[in-house]
Amino acid sequence: MKKSSIIHVIFPIMMGNIIPLLFHLTCLLLLPTTSSAYMGAEIIRVHCISAFELAFPKQQWTTENDLRAFAANVSTDRKADTYFACPLGGGIGSELSNFESADLLDWFLTAFNPNVLRYTEMIMSEVSVVNNVCSMDKLFFASIGNCHVHAMSRLMIEVDEDGKLVQWLDHFDQEDLNQKMGVCNLQLGDEL
Repeated sequence: MKKSSIIHVIFPIMMGNIIPLLFHLTCLLLLPTTSSAYMGAEIIRVHCISAFELAFPKQQWTTENDLRAFAANVSTDRKADTYFACPLGGGIGSELSNFESADLLDWFLTAFNPNVLRYTEMIMSEVSVVNNVCSMDKLFFASIGNCHVHAMSRLMIEVDEDGKLVQWLDHFDQEDLNQKMGVCNLQLGDEL
């Protein structure tokens, strides 16, 4: 076999092996960028769920201590950006801005005091992430005597790099929830 014919046989075989190798090396170079973006979103998702579960632990009623832990998780680094709305657009008393943890705790103890009302909330959908903002569907569930109230809503949470709460925007039908709570209060009045 001539030397030139060996090159003609070996070179295509080598090129056949090199092209897939070059393809895999190129993919490996691109992987850290894709992987780090995914990991960033996954970390934000975990921060959002953790912030939510501070106030509303799984499979138990919310307590004042849960709300204290939730309020203590407010970002101090981005205090000027803090915003809380429950419900969003609900008018005076439903929104806080540029607040501290004590303000948030006072709001909860006034509007949804767990010492007066047994309630919890549950995440009911996938938690989607864009930048540092998560959005999810959640269920509010309350028990007043023998009467139970539930309401679905859409929640958006923004957290800082440390997982501290910056914004909490809760979209729900306040009128519907008020009517359901009113019906429970009437039922309880009839039972007495």
